[in-house]
Amino acid sequence: MHRQAIGIDIGGSSIKAAVVDLSRGSLVGERRSVPSPAMSAVSEMMDAMAAVVPDGAGILPAGVTFPGVVVGGTVHTAANVAKAWIGQPLAKPAALKLKRTVVVINDADAAGLAEVNFGAARDVRGTVLVLSLGTGIGSALFVDGRLVPNTELGHVEIDGMEAEARASGRARMERKLDWPAYISELELVVNRLHSLFWPNLIVLCGGITADHPHLCDDLKCPAPLKLGALRADAGIVGAAFATTLDQGVWFEQAKVAGK
Repeated sequence: MHRQAIGIDIGGSSIKAAVVDLSRGSLVGERRSVPSPAMSAVSEMMDAMAAVVPDGAGILPAGVTFPGVVVGGTVHTAANVAKAWIGQPLAKPAALKLKRTVVVINDADAAGLAEVNFGAARDVRGTVLVLSLGTGIGSALFVDGRLVPNTELGHVEIDGMEAEARASGRARMERKLDWPAYISELELVVNRLHSLFWPNLIVLCGGITADHPHLCDDLKCPAPLKLGALRADAGIVGAAFATTLDQGVWFEQAKVAGK
């Protein structure tokens, strides 16, 4: 396994990147960030990605997250970004633009990889569910450390509403939920997902957890709950770690030598 890789985390508001030490799951040097053109043309996204590649990164491979389903390096859904991304190859254009091998993976799956390999779910056997609570609700499901890719559980319908329409950060603002009301909605979502998968551990990460470090204490659920340990770096670390994997339908055709 190579010792370092670049992690590039594409979000709705920003694109962040850093070199990652893959033996420790930690950033090497500073994290770079630029505004995200997720609602703009593909070419603008490529330019933004190139702008955040750290100086002196040489020919290190890059892992790239995307907020949607990714299969074979191609985007298949775009819930919170421009619909023009649906059906758009991302790995090959990124490899050509960045002049390096690129792997593309769903953003929540990347955060989950980081937490399972370096963070709150490290060495946990059985079923682990990672939920990212941000603009939407991302999910990553693991069985004995192996990722079940592209689960998209934020779109599961719960009593007539999608999970993320109930309990995402955007839903909280749009529905003007105070904290007890929001906890009630999130608890409904977490427990419904628990009833479907009976995980041994649920890890909560994303922007809401950064603002509310005692979130797990407020929720009642049969499964143990933990906050993600890598916080804002989870996507970057998980994206970089994805470059070390040698199987997975979401990216196995996406490793492209950009030369």
